[in-house]
Amino acid sequence: MNYLEAQNYIEEKSRLGIVPGLTQVKELLRRLGNPQDACRTLHIAGTNGKGSIFAFVQESLLAAGYHVGRYISPTILTYLERYQLDRRYMTEDEFAALLTEVAAVIETMETDGFASPTVFEIETAVAFLYFARNHVDYVLLECGMGGSQDATNVLAKPEICVFAQISMDHMQFLGDTLTKIATEKAGIIKPYTTVISAPQVREVSKVLREICEVQHASYIEVNPSDWEVVQMNLDGTEVVDCGTNPDETNMDADMDQRQQPYHIPLLGEHQIANAQTAITVLRTLYIEETAIHKGIAQTVWLGRMTKVAEHPYIYVDGAHNVAAWEYLRTSVEKYFTNRRVIYIIGVLKDKEYEKMVEILAPTMAAAVVITPDTPRGLPKEILAPLIQAQGVPVQLADTSAEALQKAREQAGETGVILVSGSLSFLAEYLQLESGDENNGASR
Repeated sequence: MNYLEAQNYIEEKSRLGIVPGLTQVKELLRRLGNPQDACRTLHIAGTNGKGSIFAFVQESLLAAGYHVGRYISPTILTYLERYQLDRRYMTEDEFAALLTEVAAVIETMETDGFASPTVFEIETAVAFLYFARNHVDYVLLECGMGGSQDATNVLAKPEICVFAQISMDHMQFLGDTLTKIATEKAGIIKPYTTVISAPQVREVSKVLREICEVQHASYIEVNPSDWEVVQMNLDGTEVVDCGTNPDETNMDADMDQRQQPYHIPLLGEHQIANAQTAITVLRTLYIEETAIHKGIAQTVWLGRMTKVAEHPYIYVDGAHNVAAWEYLRTSVEKYFTNRRVIYIIGVLKDKEYEKMVEILAPTMAAAVVITPDTPRGLPKEILAPLIQAQGVPVQLADTSAEALQKAREQAGETGVILVSGSLSFLAEYLQLESGDENNGASR
């Protein structure tokens, strides 16, 4: 099939929706030769920060000279963004060829009485096949949503299991308490593996520690108090590792590098913990400190407080759940003190949008509300009155261009425009900076 036919195939399979369980994907991968076990893989689960942590890890591994494959979701700029090889997206021809191969195997599965794999299972199989065929040194693999029942949870033994911050999200699938959600996500932990986690609340930390004990896995949780913030502004954050004791380690060049400030270009206090988690992962892999410093400093992760324009400043942030909105509010209050912040905002109807309004409204000088162009998009006519009820002036817009025009009129030269609410409509605003679909990946 060609790329158009491949897109149509994916669209057809997407109608199957989400089907929990690993039976179909394991059978598909078995018939493909189990490509998921061909490469060293870092597997990450969590609610917020998965992409940022692996962006830091990816850049550092590349700086150290490794060949790196990365599988992400959701995407922003293009469908093929989910398949990255040394930062570059898979080509249309590569995708069409691999999907043709996978589809043929699916047809034999169906003939043998198996149900068809879901679209995410199919995409995951394509990713494993792609990375195995390209002989990558490391695969950076993101869970799509959960953990134990996620299509990515098919590895015999990950190199490292990583956990970003875990909070309440996707409750209809994962459970209605933090303990249930953490238990589901901890399903990626395999026996005798190394587990590295971002700082977690006590309830989540307890779950991860207990499951590691059962699985005889070692557990490392980043301690924020081991790191000192030297400087934080719109250019990024400088942090120093104060937890490394030179008296307990040979004082060599690598040790000296550990005590030099790390420059974190991604904005937001939460990115400090994400960078610390990535650094811990990289040290566990024995990556040289010079490469870690270089990789952290040059990391770009689109849609996470990304500046796309000046005069006025325009920032894009994909915050889409309660924890992320709280992080965003903290960032706005930190970086944009005494500036009028005009939001362009849209949200999905299956998110806790009333809480979003409650959290973010105090930082809004005005808002322009749109409906994300997806079946899950919350109509702007529902969201706008909720924001207006908080005393915030609100305008409606039918298109991104109209929303940006109205926001510019409100912001003037000195205000800030912040596009947020969902990852689903950020691409048009990020194009202001990226210019083409691959530039975001290659900086």
